Amino acid sequence: MSAILVTGAAGLLGRFVVSDLLAHGHNVRGLDRRQGDSDIEWHVGDVTSPELVQRAMAGVDAVLHIAAIPNIWSGDGQTIMRVNLLGTYTVFDAAEAAGVNRVVFCSSDSVAGYTVREGRMLPPRYAPLDLDHPLLATDPYAISKVLGEDMARAYALRGMSVIALRTVFVAYPEMASEIVARAEDPAAYRGPMVGGPSSAGGGPLYHHIDARDLARAFRLAFELKLEPGVFEQFYLSAQVTLSPEPTLDRLRRLHGDAVEIRDPGVYAAQPFAPLYDLTHAADRLGFVAEYDQRHLLAGLPAFS
Repeated sequence: MSAILVTGAAGLLGRFVVSDLLAHGHNVRGLDRRQGDSDIEWHVGDVTSPELVQRAMAGVDAVLHIAAIPNIWSGDGQTIMRVNLLGTYTVFDAAEAAGVNRVVFCSSDSVAGYTVREGRMLPPRYAPLDLDHPLLATDPYAISKVLGEDMARAYALRGMSVIALRTVFVAYPEMASEIVARAEDPAAYRGPMVGGPSSAGGGPLYHHIDARDLARAFRLAFELKLEPGVFEQFYLSAQVTLSPEPTLDRLRRLHGDAVEIRDPGVYAAQPFAPLYDLTHAADRLGFVAEYDQRHLLAGLPAFS
């Protein structure tokens, strides 16, 4: 049984990660601005506090760093940079001081730049988009994740084993009504409109991942055999998007021939396959998403 610190443990994602770890017999410790519902040891306060993070870090075997401002609508640029960058530095610095060898960092597909129109996003160069694709972040949240990965890589160079999970929009149960509202009238949708915690996200292709799948990916990342000094990244998504249009049709409508389709067979086999190349996650991490939320859209005119 391993002792694992989860930052952001009381949050929308953190609660799923904690539950998955507990179900697999791990000793979990949580750090968040409030105490969550799980019966674990809690450290309550801000992830940017060195003293709090140091106390929470004592004696753990690994850290799953999730705490962050989760999107550009949850804070201004100054707040996003302060929390996401200073918080990430504080976590890695305390982990190294405590002798923790494994950190899993919650990154985002937004590092590739194709998620937020308000951030002056750029179209992808090619599809499927893999780890060799340039990082084209333009909004504060995406930039904070690019720089967070740079910090993660730096601490791997100092001897840690570090994994960055580039997750797409997480379709929490609380987001179901927003997902449906967007699907019913995409042109008029300006979420959150129907009580969800945030807008339905996922960029122009409406990517998503189920929180249960993402929680499992965090556990797999913790369990992955990785030599000290190694840094790895993985794109994570459900096997299908929530778009009413097949992926290639939508890319062509939005961008013409600007996006090179390097493996048309992926989209011939699954027309709604995501932009991202998920083979590395399947082959190396052993992760293939088990859930998707397209069932929420069954019966809507565009999804018949």
